[in-house]
Amino acid sequence: MSTVDVEPTPARPSILAQLPEGVVTHVATGPESLQHAVDLISEFGLPDGLLPLKDVVECGFNRETGYVWITQKKAIVHQFKQIGKQVSYGDKVTAYLEKGRLKKLTGVKAKEMLWVSIVEITVEEADKNNIFFKSFSGLGKTFPTKAFLRGADTK
Repeated sequence: MSTVDVEPTPARPSILAQLPEGVVTHVATGPESLQHAVDLISEFGLPDGLLPLKDVVECGFNRETGYVWITQKKAIVHQFKQIGKQVSYGDKVTAYLEKGRLKKLTGVKAKEMLWVSIVEITVEEADKNNIFFKSFSGLGKTFPTKAFLRGADTK
């Protein structure tokens, strides 16, 4: 894995080129960049199995703004067995990360009757046993946080 603090340049072939000039960002590339993403969401109080991604090639985070992005080779669908839900993760997942929350989330959809875009995920400080998922329409659902821990689907 390569981990660097970089300033974005137009020559860098990644999402970095879309960030404002002069913003210093932490980027991990290579096969271990998934662990970087897991460490980030865990550090901010979210369950470590929330992003069951595969073949991650880049994970970047700007501590100043909270902007995080994860790029994987291709989109995947994951079944969270404990709650009986399918979730689709696009080849690019982006969000703003803050304590207990991913907001302005892109690249994540949950299967209800149709695929519904998830735009926010929250674990409240007062109730860490539950996690709330909000859709683009503003509607949401709450599930047990333990269903999104690493290894929860193998138990």
